[in-house]
Amino acid sequence: MMPYDGYRLYQAERPKSAAEIRQADRQAGQLAAAVARLFRSITRTRRVTPAQRRDVQPQVSCRAAEPATRY
Repeated sequence: MMPYDGYRLYQAERPKSAAEIRQADRQAGQLAAAVARLFRSITRTRRVTPAQRRDVQPQVSCRAAEPATRY
């Protein structure tokens, strides 16, 4: 057992005041909101507007077709 484990056990087992419980809940909510924002920003799909679709030119290959057989 580490030297500070006794204090950690005391903190975990002691009764918490209403203010301490509210503070812990507030911190847990803020952490959950931050994780949700990060997840949404990573997984957000980028929408293409009609104006952006008009700007995109189809890619056309300019290469001439090669003959099937060479002599």
